[in-house]
Amino acid sequence: MTTRGPRVLLRQIREAMAGGGPAQDRLDKVVRTIAQSMVAEVCSLYLRRASGELELFATEGLNRDAVHNTRLKAGEGL
Repeated sequence: MTTRGPRVLLRQIREAMAGGGPAQDRLDKVVRTIAQSMVAEVCSLYLRRASGELELFATEGLNRDAVHNTRLKAGEGL
């Protein structure tokens, strides 16, 4: 993690989620912020759907066409 520290990162995530605009834009900002803070080439956010599947909701570093089209069943790996 960069020298900014975990508290700064958590504040930035909280601010991104509390900000205005479409939910997708806020999730995109969250993964971008985490990737930059962790100096990571890829950061992805999956949410559990009612069916139990994990759906890719936001990514930094992967193909954006995969967002909302990639799902993982319980027990499946990346």
